[in-house]
This record gives sequence, C-alpha cells and structure tokens, in this order.
Amino acid sequence: MKLVKRLIQLIAVVLVFTLAYSGWSVYQSSKNNPGEPFQVVTATWMRDHGLGPVVAKLEDLYYQYINKPEVGGKPTVSAQIDNEVTAVTVEPSQMPTSASPAASASASAIVDPTPTFTFAPAPAVTTQPLPSDGAIVHLNPPDTLISPASVPEPLEGVWQPVGNKVAGLPAVYVTRVRTDNVHTSYYATAMWIDTSLTTTMFIPGYEEPKGGPNPYNGSLPEQYWPLIMANINGAFRLEDTRGGYFYDNITVQPLEKKRASAVIYRDGHMTIGRWGRDLQLTPEMLVVRQNLDLIVDHGQSQVNNPSYSASWGATTDKGNLAWRAGLGQRRDGSLVFVIGQALSAQSLADTLVASGAQRAMVLDMNQYWSAGFFFTHNRAGDPICHRLDPDIGGPCDRFLHSYKRDSFQFLAAYPVGRRIAQ
Repeated sequence: MKLVKRLIQLIAVVLVFTLAYSGWSVYQSSKNNPGEPFQVVTATWMRDHGLGPVVAKLEDLYYQYINKPEVGGKPTVSAQIDNEVTAVTVEPSQMPTSASPAASASASAIVDPTPTFTFAPAPAVTTQPLPSDGAIVHLNPPDTLISPASVPEPLEGVWQPVGNKVAGLPAVYVTRVRTDNVHTSYYATAMWIDTSLTTTMFIPGYEEPKGGPNPYNGSLPEQYWPLIMANINGAFRLEDTRGGYFYDNITVQPLEKKRASAVIYRDGHMTIGRWGRDLQLTPEMLVVRQNLDLIVDHGQSQVNNPSYSASWGATTDKGNLAWRAGLGQRRDGSLVFVIGQALSAQSLADTLVASGAQRAMVLDMNQYWSAGFFFTHNRAGDPICHRLDPDIGGPCDRFLHSYKRDSFQFLAAYPVGRRIAQ
C-alpha cells in the first residue's frame, strides 16, 4: 500500500509540475505574441510541442458542436463593397522592415506616387511607364456569381471595383455571395486581381515558413506602400503543408510532386499549378510555396477526388464550416482569392470554380490566420486598409508591418491614380 501511495504522490507531483510548466510556457508565449487571442497562442504552443493531432481533434469538436453556423437568416453585412467601410489609415512602422538596402530608404519615399525600385534579394517588379498612346491591355472581371440562396441580396455576386485605379483602370474587384441555401446569413467574399495591371510579391514571415530566408523581417518595405493594391494570408505552417518551399535559389524544404504550388517569378508574375505536371523548377522562379493538393483542377472541384488530398484543412475536417481561404487562377492568368467564415472545403472550391478558377489551392485557415485586405491611398500615397470581411480578426494592416506568417502582396505595375468612387 505504501508503494502504491508513493506512486500516486509521484504521479500527482509530476502532473502538477507539468501543468505548472505548461501554463508558464503558454504565458511566456502570449507575452511574446501581443495582440493574439489566447486560444490562438495556446493552439500554436500545443502544435509547437507535438500536440498537433490533439489540436485538430479539439478544433473538430469546436466546429461541430460549439461554433456551428446558424441555419437560415439574412446576412448582417451588405453585399455592397464600400471603400470607406472599416478603413484604417496605415502608420509607417517604427522598426526596420528589411535587412536589405531597400529598407534604408528615407520616410519621404512613401510620398512618391510612382517610385522606381528593385526588390532584394533578387530583381523583381518595377512600375512601368504608360505606353505613348495610353492604351493598356487589361483583363475583364468574372461574370456575376449566382447566389444559391432563393432570394439574392442587392448586389450579391456582382463584381465591384475597389481601391485606386492603376493606369486609369480598376485593378481589383470584390464581391460577396452566399455559398449554399442553408447557411444563408453568411457570405463568402471573393477578390479578383487583374494581373495585367499588378505584380505579385511574396513576403516570408519572421517565423513562418520555418528555416527560410527572411529578408524583410516579415513586412512589406515602406517604399512599396504607395503601390499596394491588396494583400492576403499565405499557406499553412511548413510542417502541415505536405509539400515544400523554395525561396531565391534556396530549397528550404524539398518540393513534392503533385502538390499545389504558388510560384512567383523574378519578373513579378504568378502561376498556380500542380508541381511536376504544370510546373518545374527554373532559374526564373523566385518563390515556390506548396500547400496540400490542388483543391480546383481543370476548372473542377477536387474535394471528393480520391486521387487528391483527403484532408483539405490539414488541421480540421474538410466538412467543418470554418474560416477558410483559397487562391485560384483563371484561364486568362488573373487571380481570385476567396475567404469566408462558414466555408467547408467543398463550398470554398465551389466559389473558386464559380469565379472562373481553373486551378486553385487552399491557404491558411481559422479566423486569426485567414485574412485579406484591399487598399486605397490618399494623395500622399499613404495606404488606407479595408477588410474584405468586417469579421476578419487581427490588425487590418498586419501584412504591411512585421508579421510572423507569410503573405502575398499585390502591387500596382503602372502609376496609381484616383480612388474609385462607390
């Protein structure tokens, strides 16, 4: 009996010590990540300590039994996209944004509406002069999306131009649409980007993807701010992607065949495809970011295709209605980003397909990590941030300032003009 009693006491001491240490460690982690919700800090801590499967099961329970979306009802958010709603004027960062020479530019650089610049560590996009005849070849936004709800809301599914014009033309359009006829109080928001008027830049976070170069300390250098049209979240943590990562001649994690891949070339254009079939490594590639398999391929959803990944959330079941985001490419090369707070993998894929995506990949998920923003600018060139969905958590300008996760930035390729009137 004494041995059993001592064993129980020992187990109790170990449990108390473990709980105390875990609590202290989570507390320290929260101090190092100010502004992050406690549940986000805790989930990240658990994944960092080998408890990812536990987090996945807890998330499944949360989405299936605790945070189930309402059935029926009407959206509380208007389908009209207003350039003035939830706008946040972005303040210049007080901390260095890059270890490269570009980051040492003076603060006065942000008032130049059309600066000339090159990226570090490799040459990339620059603003281009307008053609002498003023004629710019541009792309057309997708057709109006058809709402599955029996009674569409005003402007639901209608693509509306936002932000400032580029070379006198709208470069970004946004629409909101419901994704099924059951959860009718929730919109998905889709953003279309004209790639003939924009270029793409990938900003690694200062923590993710782990082990890779971090030339910008997780922020968009301020001399590019007058050109920012939109930015969106990147992919999963590297260990959850089932794929690899390549950045400027450095293979951070080996690239995997068949994986969905977002490729950014040194001239600033972007392609989404299946690695080994559509894409192979070339010297012109600056970034390859892989994440699971293509959720849309050949213009069709692959969610139920057994030849593709079975788990489209990687950390939660594909059927859960949760914050999700995805990025697709249309036949003309333009890009479509979709985000929503009550999306299954299937409804995310369906919305991307409806928007004309031929190939698409999932990006990061859950409320704090799924995020997308578009920007207007004042006359000085300072960016003004707008959330694609008013319920997107975290700071509106997070992808401009130093941030732990990676992001995709879409910059004007031509001079930026007046803000589009709504």
